[in-house]
Amino acid sequence: MKFTIALAIAALASTAAATCSPKPVYAQCGGAVYTGCKQCVSTATCTFINDYYSQCYPKPQ
Repeated sequence: MKFTIALAIAALASTAAATCSPKPVYAQCGGAVYTGCKQCVSTATCTFINDYYSQCYPKPQ
């Protein structure tokens, strides 16, 4: 039973990650209580600010 629940949770997590729309530059992308998409567009990188906030910053050119 526990194994079945773990598989179901893993399937939901991978589905959620697959449907995640990458965040634009300067959008929030992480933090301790953040539940949104944690990916940035390809021209940005998710940068840690503090435990509760990470933000998409442009990649250096």
